[in-house]
Amino acid sequence: MCVARPWPHRAGSGPIERLINTVRARNPLPPGTVAVGAGLVVNGVTTYAFLVVARRALGQDAYGALAVVWGLVYILGPGLFQPLEQELARATAHRASRGQGSAPVLERAALIGGAEFLLVAVGVAVAWPLGLGELLDHRASLGIALVAALGAFAAAELVRGVIAGRHRFGAYGRYFAAEGISRLALGIVGALAGVAAVGAYAGALAGAFVAATLVAVGRERPLVRPGPQARWRELTPALGLLLATSLAEAFLLNVGPVAVEIIGGDELGPEAPGVFLNALIISRIPLFFFQAVKASLLPHLAALVGRGDLEGFRDLQLRLLGAVSGLAVLALAAMAALGPVVVEVLFGDPIGSRDMALLAASGGGLMVMLSLALGLVALGHTRLAVVGWFAAVVAFPLTVLTAHEPFLRVELALLVSVATGTAVTGALLRLEYVAHARRGGLTTVPPVPTEVTGAPARVRETRPGDARSHDDTDR
Repeated sequence: MCVARPWPHRAGSGPIERLINTVRARNPLPPGTVAVGAGLVVNGVTTYAFLVVARRALGQDAYGALAVVWGLVYILGPGLFQPLEQELARATAHRASRGQGSAPVLERAALIGGAEFLLVAVGVAVAWPLGLGELLDHRASLGIALVAALGAFAAAELVRGVIAGRHRFGAYGRYFAAEGISRLALGIVGALAGVAAVGAYAGALAGAFVAATLVAVGRERPLVRPGPQARWRELTPALGLLLATSLAEAFLLNVGPVAVEIIGGDELGPEAPGVFLNALIISRIPLFFFQAVKASLLPHLAALVGRGDLEGFRDLQLRLLGAVSGLAVLALAAMAALGPVVVEVLFGDPIGSRDMALLAASGGGLMVMLSLALGLVALGHTRLAVVGWFAAVVAFPLTVLTAHEPFLRVELALLVSVATGTAVTGALLRLEYVAHARRGGLTTVPPVPTEVTGAPARVRETRPGDARSHDDTDR
């Protein structure tokens, strides 16, 4: 019988192969970054395009109300439901390592997510007459859009958790791409039809989450398979800690437009939150794409922890911090010089170089802080990561009370918050690294709880070429 032989492959046999291997070896980014990053590129470009379309269609005042809804959705959505995605990803990956289906885990997660969403919906109804209605210009359509977007976001997080747990980076990237494209498509249709109701554009957020979820599931059928009955503790070991860190991160990322509306709405007018949002999203372009690094960093750190490779852990952290810090400095200079022009051209809003520089600085600081916080989580010290985020959140209201004009108060509050959190997190990570070094390594550290694409350290000890054995377990 004739047996077909594979084409012979000699690793590094030519100059091109050697160059590729050298680039891979020196690449400071963890595996999976490119796949997720491709989706984020599409998502980022289409997000900016959607906001440009909405700004042109709605005018300044109504767009300011949309900016407040945007901020609330991206504070409450990731803050409340992303921890559930993270824990579902961990549990799915853990079951995959044992050849077990994750349907029971998904059912448990859906119950938790449903309960969270019900509490949020009730909270919105209760808060409406207490100040939320005024914050949203007493537009009932915006309240409905807020609740609908949070419900759709919760469902999307469940699907993303399963996909992440199976290490399906391609599907994860497709989700982000589909979300941005569908949101832009809905905005363009509304603008061409002459729709000027802000509720319609706010509703596009929910529509985009639903469409992206369907696209992500499309090639992953069946999404899950039956498996052993799940217990609540399979999902909840670190849920409280992850909830605290996720809320804090979402707060620092998206509180700006909401804070401007609260402290400067009367002084600056209803268009102020929209102007601030436009400046914020342009200044934080590097931070937006850093999410691709974040999505794949922790599993890589977890693998090093699982192998007890303290030097490899430190090397990856230092290389990433160097790259992130250099990017932050370049972004600050670029935004100070070009940011006002970009905002003026895209949105027609005037903004100063100082504003753009401060916002870019806080965005760069957030990238550094996230890198450090993930290091603590990878070492099994999620509680210490919470300390850094807590310090950052507490610093915000203390700084925003200073006697400056509203934009500057919010910008300084963001910068001081990030600087405080980064200093605390960096100090704690340094102390933990020294402690582990004195013990002779990382071999005593337990398997790590998860981030977005996290998996227990023992699952991630495989080589990249072996990952498919885990990816397809649930098929």
